[in-house]
Amino acid sequence: MPYMGCQSPEGRPPLQTATSKARPSPRVLIVDDAGGMRAYLRIILSAAGFDCHEAADGAEGFDQVMKGAFDLVVTDLDMPEMDGFALLSAISLLPVSRGRPPVIVVSGLLDETLAERRPELRSAVALLAKPVQPADLLKAVARAMGIRAQLG
Repeated sequence: MPYMGCQSPEGRPPLQTATSKARPSPRVLIVDDAGGMRAYLRIILSAAGFDCHEAADGAEGFDQVMKGAFDLVVTDLDMPEMDGFALLSAISLLPVSRGRPPVIVVSGLLDETLAERRPELRSAVALLAKPVQPADLLKAVARAMGIRAQLG
């Protein structure tokens, strides 16, 4: 049966170790209307061992959150249909007992005052400006996963 999750840049599934076989890879939902950006984030996260899923806008992303358990959501803000602000608001209303995932925002809209002007951004565990560097993304993911473990 072919591998259905994310693949590494070389086209292989993430490496499995003795400990990772006992525990499934953390599931990450990448929400961005730009297919190239979703691919870029998927390459970084899949190489780090995450099981990546994608959505092209906030409505599709929220539908996937409601249907499946995700350990993390990485979203853009500027999208058609349902933007990232609305997605953040909707996810923040989910009860922790329902498995509300932490959210990282990766957006070109971020500036010094946006978080002050848009209170829904306070529910994000990290705000990263595009173009995001892989090391910055992975640091934010590690922080978000630590928060997820505490809620747990």
